[in-house]
Amino acid sequence: MIDKGYEELVSKIDEIKSKILHSDYLKNEAVKEKVRKNWVPYKPRKEEKSFIAIDGGEFIKDLRSTTFYFADAEVIKWSSGEVEVLEGKVLTDVLMSKEGKEFDKEIVSLIMQLLELKLAYKYGDSADYILLDGSLVKKIGSYKFKEKEFRLDDIGTDDKIYAIEMAGNDEKLLLRYLIAENHTVIARLIEKYKQKLLFISKDSRSKELFNERLGDMALFDLFTTLPGHSNLLTKVISGMNLISLKASEKLDGEKYFSSYIRLDEGEKVLKIDMFTNNVERVMDVLSVVNVKGYPYPLLRVHIDAKISREDRRKILQVLNIKKGTFEWFPSQLV
Repeated sequence: MIDKGYEELVSKIDEIKSKILHSDYLKNEAVKEKVRKNWVPYKPRKEEKSFIAIDGGEFIKDLRSTTFYFADAEVIKWSSGEVEVLEGKVLTDVLMSKEGKEFDKEIVSLIMQLLELKLAYKYGDSADYILLDGSLVKKIGSYKFKEKEFRLDDIGTDDKIYAIEMAGNDEKLLLRYLIAENHTVIARLIEKYKQKLLFISKDSRSKELFNERLGDMALFDLFTTLPGHSNLLTKVISGMNLISLKASEKLDGEKYFSSYIRLDEGEKVLKIDMFTNNVERVMDVLSVVNVKGYPYPLLRVHIDAKISREDRRKILQVLNIKKGTFEWFPSQLV
């Protein structure tokens, strides 16, 4: 069967390459002009500041009736070219899979994110800027909550994840409480460190600027090469997207700004969410730690926190989880 697949691929190679390279868009002068008008060339003037960067990793293993998970997060500090690991956190346990595998995956992602946010809050005073991987919208989520949750509004600022303790074995309640605890910590983070926060996305399919088939980031990559930034977008946090009662009251109507940036000529475009409208100042400080278009502190902490294939193999070895006796035995049944 695979041989037929190769034959099909070879017969369509030119068509497939054209789609991958977006050749149709490269010929679209109207779109090209629209994108270029939205791009402001700017060569950053390096300004050295200190950073903390936070990222996490997760590993989920679906078993017959349970889900094993391993989630971690790390915070590092970059200052004057030196990197220091400030702290790492790990949480591992088993979910009973009462609500299904996708439900469990959402729970684990929220646990990992909460580990990240709590480290950001704990060490926010340690540097001039706080770098977080991913957009602010992704951190908050896109749900709209009619019924607010107040039980996690006044939790402590320590490392404990209160949602797990409070929900017991009720996974539906656990999901609700995890979202609420995430929102509580996000609100505290913004309240205390607003001007330091930089949410950086290396991938985005948002189409809010051009409303084209290709996302805005892809279009800037196609039609611009110079360092610079897009025109700022002013956005507003909606209390409807926050389940925590106190967080929704604090953040409803809070303005923030989004821009696409390129730190050096020919490099990839990033998307950044921030609470300052001085995007060029942000580019100045990020250019000092630029490695092939991406801030080195985030790259370093990503490598540290990522749970590799070898890590996963070792975790399963510790748990003594093996595939069935026969090679064809479905792995999800172990």
